[in-house]
Amino acid sequence: MPHYKLIYFAVRGKGEFIRQLFTLAGIEFEDFRQPLGSDEWPAMKRETPYGYLPVLEVDGKQLGQANAIAKFIANEHGLNGSNAWEAALIDSVGIHYDSLFEACRPFYKSWLKISDQTMEEAFKLSVEPGRDEFFPAICKFLRGNESGYIIGEKPSWIDLLVADHCTTFLRYNPNYLDKYPEAKAHMERIHSIPAIKKWIEAQPQTEI
Repeated sequence: MPHYKLIYFAVRGKGEFIRQLFTLAGIEFEDFRQPLGSDEWPAMKRETPYGYLPVLEVDGKQLGQANAIAKFIANEHGLNGSNAWEAALIDSVGIHYDSLFEACRPFYKSWLKISDQTMEEAFKLSVEPGRDEFFPAICKFLRGNESGYIIGEKPSWIDLLVADHCTTFLRYNPNYLDKYPEAKAHMERIHSIPAIKKWIEAQPQTEI
């Protein structure tokens, strides 16, 4: 069995759904969490493939980019759809999500206090429009799939990614998904999977 080491910051961010993916697959991994603002980060940054985290080390070899890491793990362990078409649909949702993440970037900067905007301003001006671009398509997928998952008959890495995004913004604003009840039900379904539920309950509770 390869030695997996996931390197990310000590927050959920773009690393938590990958941690959950390992958990769902039943695969042991080293969960390395770098404190935000650590003096060690500038030196670490120079050693990463693209200058940011997460990074997955597999027997010492490095893979960057969160979605690429997730697809690698999912392909290895049957969590990337049941066929090539489902895998392509899952990938399309991942690309769709990239736009939402970019829309949320001003909010994350406000949370880190590296922006002149307040979190309230960033939420209203950036997060809400991004949400309203992203979730109609997700809810359409969910309404058309009796399994309760976004694509296919079993959970995939994209279910974990979308559900964890919802966690972040529901913690900030409990009304975040009021217009998208299918997405909220989906999040609850994913987080009730026994392995995921147990993992979440054991983790530090962070805002992001």
